Amino acid sequence: MFKRHLMVASITAAATFAGLGLSAFATDDPQLLAAMVANTEAQDAALIDKVETLLRTDIDLAGSQFRILAKSAVVTVGGSVPDEHALRRALDLASGVRGVREVRNAMEVDVPK
Repeated sequence: MFKRHLMVASITAAATFAGLGLSAFATDDPQLLAAMVANTEAQDAALIDKVETLLRTDIDLAGSQFRILAKSAVVTVGGSVPDEHALRRALDLASGVRGVREVRNAMEVDVPK
């Protein structure tokens, strides 16, 4: 029984150290790191386009102004909306876009003048 536990612990430790070694090697390569950053930026740009198109074409959000930002699949929706219903609608739509991990609210509700 002891040999079995020792074997499992040894295999787990070896796999952990191998993974750590490979991840350290991967981040030392500047070309690989640049490719990963460029890929993330491209994915963020695509998310911005998807969310912006969705919000600007929604009939319930007519008259709203939006500024969309994305960083590592975290989307921030800013701008102004006419009421609380439009604010919730915009956040719900943005969170439903595939690839969005989190939606942050930076919108303001326009106060009637």
